[in-house]
Amino acid sequence: MAVWQFRPLNPNENSGASTVDDNFAVEERTSVEILVRETLQNPLDARGAPGDLVRVSYRIVSLDASRSHFAKALFGGGWEQHATAGRLRENGIPASVRFLVIEDFGTTGLEGTYKDSSVDGDRENWNAFWFREGEGAKQSKSNGGAGQGKITLYLASEVRSVIALTRRRTDQRELLFGCCRFRRNYRLVDGSTTRWAKEARWGATSNPEVQAIPVTDARLIDAVKSELGLLRGDQPGTSFIVPLPLADITEDGLREAVINEFFFAISRGRLEVTVGDVVLDKATIAGQADALAHPRLTSGYRNFLALSATRIGQPAFAVAKSTWAKKADATAFPPEILEKLKNTFELGESIWVDFPLMIRPSGGKAGETRFRVFLQQDPELEKSEELFVRQDLAIDGEKKLRSVKAVMPVMALTFIDDPVLSDLLVCAEEPTHRTWNAQRPKVKANYAAPGDALSVVRNAAAKLIGLIAPLGKRDETALAIYFADPSSSLQTKKGAKGDQPEKEKPGPPFPSDIPPARPKPVRLTTQPDGFSVQAYTQEGAPFVSLDCTAELAYATVHGDSFALWDAADFWLGDEVAFPVASNSVSGLVRDGNIMRFRLDSPDARLTVGGFDKNRQLDVRLKYREVQSEADLAHD
Repeated sequence: MAVWQFRPLNPNENSGASTVDDNFAVEERTSVEILVRETLQNPLDARGAPGDLVRVSYRIVSLDASRSHFAKALFGGGWEQHATAGRLRENGIPASVRFLVIEDFGTTGLEGTYKDSSVDGDRENWNAFWFREGEGAKQSKSNGGAGQGKITLYLASEVRSVIALTRRRTDQRELLFGCCRFRRNYRLVDGSTTRWAKEARWGATSNPEVQAIPVTDARLIDAVKSELGLLRGDQPGTSFIVPLPLADITEDGLREAVINEFFFAISRGRLEVTVGDVVLDKATIAGQADALAHPRLTSGYRNFLALSATRIGQPAFAVAKSTWAKKADATAFPPEILEKLKNTFELGESIWVDFPLMIRPSGGKAGETRFRVFLQQDPELEKSEELFVRQDLAIDGEKKLRSVKAVMPVMALTFIDDPVLSDLLVCAEEPTHRTWNAQRPKVKANYAAPGDALSVVRNAAAKLIGLIAPLGKRDETALAIYFADPSSSLQTKKGAKGDQPEKEKPGPPFPSDIPPARPKPVRLTTQPDGFSVQAYTQEGAPFVSLDCTAELAYATVHGDSFALWDAADFWLGDEVAFPVASNSVSGLVRDGNIMRFRLDSPDARLTVGGFDKNRQLDVRLKYREVQSEADLAHD
């Protein structure tokens, strides 16, 4: 038997809304793509053994709510009353209920104790998934490093609920459990002083005074398997069941997201994904990608990735000296090896170079790791393409080739498979797993000087290109057509005189009661050598933290100045040339001509100087309010 465990909020517990959702706000990725990244990243990191093939299945299944034993057990026991009070569902349950079913195979399942939520440890995946927020079971791999990606499963459900049937590798036990995460605490009855917790568990007990434990009843587990057509069988792993998935989650959308996000891992033969009836594996991924209407990666770059995947196990074309981390110049290679790299690269052939790197855990002994960089020129590309891959997960938010001034576009892949280096990178990953941040609390706590290691990994490809690629030169005559020729004679052209057009009749007068525009929460001011961004809050209004992105470029006579920015103009990574003064600012990241930061208080301010006083600086500022309890309607 399965029941919901709803828990009244203790008077001493904090009340309000969770801000974890904000980490996965849709920016450059759709909600479907974010869901796919998270649900494939976790099984890749939780595979049974290094090198194992991970198989994942996505299906959308519909059940008759009146006849399904699973649906009756899930939506009974007072669930509808709480869902209505918590503003999850107002129209009841439809006659035909859709479920998104995500199953992984070749993984360990949710291991660890399931009867005591206080237990922590490297193998306590059960507690990490169901009872932790902001941390995984360990500093890396299993469940990810941030322990926040699971929220994407809840966000994919109209009723913010997730059910999971896991079969554990160690004890072969099958456990059925679920959870509903309301947007905030709620009152079951209007006027009541009792608030209810945001998390409601679905398991074997309804008593809120005792530990919520999973269902082990074979009859209900068999009903779930049969009704949803689960493929689990006796294989270890986890089947995640998302009730009432959002309308934009379709099998076509899921398939496209898998191809775009995990092309490399599938090409390498480390991941196999089935979406509906379509199998995406090493043999079919190239054809499926070619059939996409709008693939994210170009055909040439996909071919480059597929070729690189076959060379991962081969000896390196060259190996940099250990001095590379401190001095990334020509002395890092013997002269004959450097000349060979240059010649091969200029011929348009692929090269792959290994880079050693020392990692220093806090309080531990430093050890050497290494990673590999693949490079190839491609004159057919419109611009350079690059990707970082950490143990089969593509980190595509790191863009470093914009600073490279090469004659032809370059394709680059930075591949990290060393488990020690991977552990550091997992700790440094932002919750979305698309960028690294050396200021993340976990990486600062576990490693000495993590920023230095991140800088070596991030910039290895760009610096290697600078050593072996012919340098591009700025065309000094590119703007000549926009300036007058002083040697030509002045010619005046006269136009024909036509009838004067009739004067346009005046329209209706503007209304006099136009409400004043809402002031922006930030103020941008320019200075002779830079700019300043300051938070602004109207008197009496509550302050909301702001995530800001400032894109900079020198003004141009023609075209988009931001698109025409060149690293030769300026490079914000030079902290000496472009000093920053700030107050109540956190998370500052410099990247080429872009700065990202958060304004944390009403008097927050960021000032940047060092720009050319004789050139006009264009600043494009984007901001987003960080969701907090104040953003949500009060009960």
